[in-house]
Amino acid sequence: MLDYDPLSPAMVADPYPWYAELRQAGRVRYSERLRSWLLPGYDDCRTVLSDTTRFASDWRRVGEEAPDAVLSMQELDPPEHGPLRRLFTTVFRRQDLSGIGEATYEVSQDVMRTVREWPQFDFTAEVARPVALFAVCRLLGVPEPKVETFAAQVDALNRGMDAGLLPELREPAVVARAEINELIASWHREAGGEGLLADILAAARAAGVPEQVLWNSVRVMFLAGFSTTVGAVVNAVLALVERPELADVLRRPSTLDVAVDEFMRFDGPVQGTSRAVVMDTELAGVRLRRGDSVLMLFAAANRDPAQFDRPDELVPTRSPNRHLGMGWGAHACTGAILARLIMKAIVRSLVELPVMPVPAGAVVRTPRATLRYPDHLPLAVPPRERS
Repeated sequence: MLDYDPLSPAMVADPYPWYAELRQAGRVRYSERLRSWLLPGYDDCRTVLSDTTRFASDWRRVGEEAPDAVLSMQELDPPEHGPLRRLFTTVFRRQDLSGIGEATYEVSQDVMRTVREWPQFDFTAEVARPVALFAVCRLLGVPEPKVETFAAQVDALNRGMDAGLLPELREPAVVARAEINELIASWHREAGGEGLLADILAAARAAGVPEQVLWNSVRVMFLAGFSTTVGAVVNAVLALVERPELADVLRRPSTLDVAVDEFMRFDGPVQGTSRAVVMDTELAGVRLRRGDSVLMLFAAANRDPAQFDRPDELVPTRSPNRHLGMGWGAHACTGAILARLIMKAIVRSLVELPVMPVPAGAVVRTPRATLRYPDHLPLAVPPRERS
C-alpha cells in the first residue's frame, strides 16, 4: 500500500509524482500514518467540500472537544458559520481593494528596484514576506509588525499543525500562538480608525457574532492572508524563473489576471485539509464511519487529468480554471481576492524588470505537511541588466 509521508525529503521536494501514483491506485485510500482517508481526486474533494451535512469542519459534531480559543469561521459549519461568513464577506467587499492592489504594486516596485542591484537576494524573505505583510496590514488597518519576527512566529504556528507527526513542534507553536494573540489583543485595545478590522468591529454586534469567535477569525484571516499568500507567490515566482519565456505573456494585464489562478492550480502552497465524517456513509464505494477523518489532497486534485487538460503543464491562459487552491464551498478562502491582488502586484513588478531574475543558489524548503513552498529562494538579476 502507498505510504503517505508528507514530511519525507522526496515529498517535500516534489510530491506530484506520488500524487499521480495515488490517484491511479484508487479514489479513496487509508493512511495509517495519518489515521485518515486520503482523497486525491478532484470530484471527490469537491463532493466533501460541498457537503456540510455528511462532512464537518467542526469536530464537535462528532464528539471532539474544541475550546472557544480556537473556534473561528474556518472551524464552524452552517448554520453557525453563515452570519460570520456574511459579515466578513460584506465588510471585505466594502474595502478599497483596487487601491490596496495599486499600493501593493508600488511597494513591490520599490522593493524590486532595491534588490535588483544586489549580487543576489532571497525572494521569500526580502520580497514576498514584506510585500504581503504590507498588503494584509493595509487591508486590516493595523500597524505592521517586524516582518522577520512575525514570519518566524507564523512559521512556528504552521509547523505546529504537524505536531501529530513531530511532537517536538507542539511547544514552539504554543509559544508563537501566545505571542500572536498578544499582538492581536493590542489591536483590540487600540481599535479604531479605518480598515477592515474597524469595520468588522462596528458590524459584529449587529450581526450577533460572539466576540471570541470574531477575534479568532481575524487571527485566522491575518495569518492565512500572510502565510498562504507568501507561499502562493513564492511558488509562482519559482515556476516563472524556471520558465522565463512566459514573462512576455504575463506582461499583458488580461493574461496576468488569468495566470494568477493557474499558478495556484499548478503549484499551490496548501496541500490539503481535513473534514470529520458526521454519519456513516459511502464514498467511491468505500464505507466511512462517523468520526473518521477525510483528508482532501488539493495539490493532487489540482493535477487530476479528469478535470484539467495537460494538468502537469503551466498554462497561463487556462480558462476556465476551477482549481481548489483556495478551497471550495462554504469554507472557501474569504481572502482569496486579496491573495490574487498581492500575487498580481508582485508578479507584475517582476516581469516588468528589463530581464528576468535567474536562480542564484539552492532552493531551501522546511518540511511541512500542510503548506509547501520554498523558505529560501535565492535569485539574482544578471549584472549587465541591473540598471
